[in-house]
Amino acid sequence: MKMFRKQEAGTGRVLWPFCIGSAIVCGALGYVYHWGLWMFAAMFICWTVTLLVAWLLFVWLLSLTVDLAKPVPDDHPVIRKIVVEVIGLLCLAGRLRIHVRGLERLPEGRFLLVGNHRSNYDPIATVWALHCYGREIAFVTKPENMKIPLVRLIHRANYLVIDREDPRKAIATIHAAADLLAQDVVNVGIYPEGTRSKGVEMLPFHNAVFKIARRADVPMVVACITGTEKIHEHVPWRRTDVTVDLCACIGREEVAASSTKVLGDRVRDLLEQAMQES
Repeated sequence: MKMFRKQEAGTGRVLWPFCIGSAIVCGALGYVYHWGLWMFAAMFICWTVTLLVAWLLFVWLLSLTVDLAKPVPDDHPVIRKIVVEVIGLLCLAGRLRIHVRGLERLPEGRFLLVGNHRSNYDPIATVWALHCYGREIAFVTKPENMKIPLVRLIHRANYLVIDREDPRKAIATIHAAADLLAQDVVNVGIYPEGTRSKGVEMLPFHNAVFKIARRADVPMVVACITGTEKIHEHVPWRRTDVTVDLCACIGREEVAASSTKVLGDRVRDLLEQAMQES
């Protein structure tokens, strides 16, 4: 069996812009007012926190301008960058140490990512992990998330809402996700279970979501995530090791030749095997 190396997606880098900005301001003020080392250190911390709070306030105000009734533009890389940076801060605040395995399995072009769902932190950890290695992704999410002012900004970053109670709306979301992939806008992630399993055993799959890959004619990457279910027990006192294991890539040919049920069984088998080996 080929072994895939594990790499770490560091979260500390998300503070670099605020630290650099604070260092510039403090350097200028310290030169003018002849600050000592302790004064410089104290003001550096104060300015870093001030810049961080100001940036989060800006993002919050920006999220209030989002009109959920308007269609999402084809691509908005600036908004997606802002969303990813907020996600990085959430990973840092949750004290996640994110390990990524199987990056070598990622295909060259667009792909549909499917995985198990154990915690609200699953998409957060996955988005940051892939971003750190140059691959951007937008998830299909539940409608409730769009009611949160800061979170609703994801609507403009090509995140899609799926209404599991309305089959017609759910199909429309599946088609929209396939269009994002087919038009080479962004990779798409979705959880076939539909909601968190909150345990070891996975819930039944909604196999219709695999139509996204078939309709867009793209491969499927299977991601097994472990460790996120422990975050609420550890934060804020302990770090949590989270592993995003890109355990398989199902090629375009196999996706096109298989029914959604066959794909569902295949994905479940791969995830169960990966969880046993983790």
